[in-house]
Amino acid sequence: MSTGIDYTYRYAYASSLDTVDNGSALSLSTSSRKLENPYFFEGKILQPRRVADMLLVLSEVVRTHFFQPRPPMMDPVLTSSESILRLEGFSGCCGVYVRADLPASMFEGDVQGRGTTNVDFNDPMRAALTRLRDKDHVQFSVGKHEVALTTGEEKVVEKKVKLPIRWIKGFSEVQVYQPGLRLAYEIPSSEALRFMRTLPKSGAAKRPSYVTQTGKVLRLSQRQKPGSVHLHGTHRIKVIEPLLPKASSLRIWADDSTGTSAWEVIYDTGSFFLMISPEVYRGFSGEGQLLNILAKGKGQDLLSFIQAKLNWQPRINAHELAGELNTTPAKIESALAILGTRGLAGYDVSQGAYFHRELPFDHSLVEKLQPRLKNARKLLEEKKIKIHKKLDADRIDLLVAGTGVEHLVRLRPEDDRCSCPWFSKYQGERGTCKHILASRLFVEQHVKA
Repeated sequence: MSTGIDYTYRYAYASSLDTVDNGSALSLSTSSRKLENPYFFEGKILQPRRVADMLLVLSEVVRTHFFQPRPPMMDPVLTSSESILRLEGFSGCCGVYVRADLPASMFEGDVQGRGTTNVDFNDPMRAALTRLRDKDHVQFSVGKHEVALTTGEEKVVEKKVKLPIRWIKGFSEVQVYQPGLRLAYEIPSSEALRFMRTLPKSGAAKRPSYVTQTGKVLRLSQRQKPGSVHLHGTHRIKVIEPLLPKASSLRIWADDSTGTSAWEVIYDTGSFFLMISPEVYRGFSGEGQLLNILAKGKGQDLLSFIQAKLNWQPRINAHELAGELNTTPAKIESALAILGTRGLAGYDVSQGAYFHRELPFDHSLVEKLQPRLKNARKLLEEKKIKIHKKLDADRIDLLVAGTGVEHLVRLRPEDDRCSCPWFSKYQGERGTCKHILASRLFVEQHVKA
């Protein structure tokens, strides 16, 4: 399998922060597979320093490998609707996901378009952003350039990159983790800033640490306590430190079963969301959590109907869709999760809901990028699965043929298990093995059909 996909960003001009007669003009250049340089917004930034800080931290994450010395150049993606501009990115190492939410109230002007696109983030623009101040008058445009070219010829800025397959897969995986996050702590920004300043700046430690709260104070401990948050690689969360002085609070989200955590900076208007994998050396792309969704396929029959309802909503109401389609909200959520694996929906944990966006690169091959799912389907096609014991509709034991051995798979509502070496090694932490996947497919097709 190829390690990357050749991809070209094409921009009509380079993003820039220019000096104009009445202040500054920040122009973000956009590019899309479907529409060249789509135009989304033109107006004034009401809080220039805050927007600049959020864009700089997002850019820092997207261009960084957190465990390798050479950063890649990956441009973030922007999703626009009438009420919000969302910018998303993913680190080159696939272990950090980041999103900046900029509501329309942060600007003076109207969001004009709907859609998702790449946004050009270049070094000169980044350098200029560091000089912005709140008292500056800053005009802001997304996808529209007013400067006439003296040559009269079209100018196209191209960036040729090789998008790693793991990077594309990572975008799909993070949408699966977020619905499982619990709110562990919410603390004032002053305490969050104090805590961040105590963290070591170096890279990953050999052992994980745990964030705990004593009274109103956060502490980093080497011992796990009830309710504590798993943390590996303090340098991955220190990137949000510049955002905290002007924030109102910090929310810390955790998934106890996987060790994933998310750090959400809350402002009076807008927010910044950063999510990290359980370990520095583990990218989301290799976790395989979306395999259960792809294999079970619950909600598959609703996909075309729900996709037809998507219209760049910043919040998709599962209960309303369930009423329209005469089904249950749970089945709608399952279908949205599948669409999320295809790059057609993101998840906002604060809202507890999906939002529509279409990542500007091909996600139709997601299942083909999953070798375990491919092997599971092969086991099914070759009829190497049989029922060993059926206790009830939800508790079934199956035998799956391996190389010279039969593996025992126990399917249970609370926890699936397999006798294979893969499961014994990872205990489900890296997604399910091909035998459990194949068994789930078998049960859905032949037992529960």
